[in-house]
Amino acid sequence: MVILYILAAFGWWLYSLIDFTNKEHAYEISSIKYKSAHIKEELVNFLYKNENSEIGYFMTFESNKNEFTKLLNNLQKEQKCLVDLTINAGKNNFNDLLTISPNRSEFTKINKRYETKLRAFYSEAIVFTLAVILGVLWVFSRLESLLNLNRMQNNFLLSVTHELKTPLAAIKLSAQTLSQRKLNEAILPQVINQTVQNADRLNDLIDNVLLATKIDGKSYHYNFETINIVSVIEKAAHQILNPPYFNGSLNIENGTYFIKGDLISLNLVFSNIFQNAIKYAGENTNIDVKFAIDRKKLKIILSDNGPGVLDIEKSKIFSKFYRSGDENTRQTKGTGLGLFLVKQILIVHDAKITVEDNVPKGAKFIITIKTT
Repeated sequence: MVILYILAAFGWWLYSLIDFTNKEHAYEISSIKYKSAHIKEELVNFLYKNENSEIGYFMTFESNKNEFTKLLNNLQKEQKCLVDLTINAGKNNFNDLLTISPNRSEFTKINKRYETKLRAFYSEAIVFTLAVILGVLWVFSRLESLLNLNRMQNNFLLSVTHELKTPLAAIKLSAQTLSQRKLNEAILPQVINQTVQNADRLNDLIDNVLLATKIDGKSYHYNFETINIVSVIEKAAHQILNPPYFNGSLNIENGTYFIKGDLISLNLVFSNIFQNAIKYAGENTNIDVKFAIDRKKLKIILSDNGPGVLDIEKSKIFSKFYRSGDENTRQTKGTGLGLFLVKQILIVHDAKITVEDNVPKGAKFIITIKTT
């Protein structure tokens, strides 16, 4: 409503300016014509005062030509108006003898000034309209971004709440079981192991949230050193890809590739990618890790045979808090921080990550990073 009011006010202001300019132009044209008529009237009066009936009208003009010319110049200076003079010989009175009209250059100046003003007004109108349209689009874009961020933050709070409650409930249940029942030696290690796993899950979640805060706030200190990236990937795979959460196949191509990087953060990069593979492709997925060198840049290709990533979401999955679907109906666990951390860490390492479709199915994450 406010925007419409602004546009209406500007439209009325522009209309008023154009209307005033049109009237001003018409007045200037009329003024030139009036001044020309006044000059003619003064010249005709001069000739009548010096009329000699014996020699005729034309000869009267010729005999007084010098004084006539002097008077004409003075009148043009006085009226600030140039005129074109035509002498019609053979006419029977001074009024018909003289034809005086405004000089063409006067009309040209007035018309140019008029057209320049109109062009300026229309240009201002176009610029103002474009500015309003761009401003409206920017406001709506920012509003949409804020709404999306608010929705993702709400989803994040819901998912974090779920992620916190689940391991806590499991730990509490295990502790109650241990305190209230005397378990046999076969079941006891299993209960203790589940307790440790849930504690680790809770600890990983807290570490991810804290790390995301540090990375987002530029306060995380990276310790760069020369490392074998294949060893980092193998270590992350052994930490994540274990039964009962993973029962598929893992194939890491042999090789030795050295890069400059931070060991802890890069371990987190590949841990998150492997966790995502299990989360979305399932515990029975097949995971392949391959390498390719292109002009001192190493391409690390991690692929699975799961459902893949929709084209519309390929540019969104690295955004903070982003998770596909709705948090109330989504079945997969997570907080929407994993791939965000992955991208932010790789940016610091002067590396980039993209996601493509795997053939015949699945997702393929490609990391490009410099080698030493």
